[in-house]
Amino acid sequence: MITAYVILVIAVVIWKGYLAWKRGMRTYRRDLEEHDSLREYLLGNGASRRESLRPFVNHALERALKPMSAQWRLWLILVVLGLLVALFTKADTPKKTSKTNDLTMVRVNEETTFLRRYAYKCWYSETMRIPLAVSWYLVGDHVTGTFKRKGVAFHADYDVKGVPVTTQDYVQSGYDRGHMCPSGDNKWNQLAQEQSFLMTNICPQSHQLNTNDWNDLEQRCRNWAKKYGRIYIACGPVLRGDKHKTIGKRKNRITVPEAFYKVVLRAGRDTTAIGFVYENNDERQPMRQAVCTVDEVERLTGLDFFHHLPDAVESRVEQSARFDAW
Repeated sequence: MITAYVILVIAVVIWKGYLAWKRGMRTYRRDLEEHDSLREYLLGNGASRRESLRPFVNHALERALKPMSAQWRLWLILVVLGLLVALFTKADTPKKTSKTNDLTMVRVNEETTFLRRYAYKCWYSETMRIPLAVSWYLVGDHVTGTFKRKGVAFHADYDVKGVPVTTQDYVQSGYDRGHMCPSGDNKWNQLAQEQSFLMTNICPQSHQLNTNDWNDLEQRCRNWAKKYGRIYIACGPVLRGDKHKTIGKRKNRITVPEAFYKVVLRAGRDTTAIGFVYENNDERQPMRQAVCTVDEVERLTGLDFFHHLPDAVESRVEQSARFDAW
């Protein structure tokens, strides 16, 4: 409604402006012809060429604009109409509640640095030097595109405190630089693709897991995005116990997770969620065997996913994990 009103106002202003321009030019030309002696008189008495045209320009402007100011009823109608459009638009706008907020938000109990990227959100642990949760939504149009990973390098994230993680920390570590929000989900935008290679989006990951089972799950999520239109994803490390293996050559070493989780939600008339946990080792792990409920992932990680769903819906979908429902 607002767009239509703006188009109407622009059309009226353009039309009235065109008529005013025609009136002004007609008056200007007529005055020059009928009062040519006045201009000669002004020029003869020391006026510049510009000054000699000033009476004609002033008269043309007066003739052009005076009819517009006289049409006050038209402008009053447009103002009143604009107020009505604003009132009706405000009345029709649904009020947002906490239950309609971003389903990619994750409650994290640990101390983290929150990083809002173009295509994903990240909760990064400065002490462990890995993200504890990375979340995003994936739509069918995002699974393809021209912005591929070729030529994009892993790079340090200087939005975090202290010495940032670099690729050198992974050299000869025996672990891959495992994306949490994958490059393959960000082919739709150059900035999204580049930010997926920030080291705050990376965890030490077994090469076999990274290139096989984890990659298979990423591809399955892309297929779900095409099938259902939009899905919500969160993933990150599973850390068991107080002591963990670390890699890196600096004082602040990087924690190696014991496993990785991923939770996926599709919202709508048939809202459904599913979770996965993969051990961070070189053994092959069939996808169906990695399935678990979102509740189980929350117990393993201490995180809270999809908490903006209505309570009854959240409770129902997080207790169930039916792979065949996908």
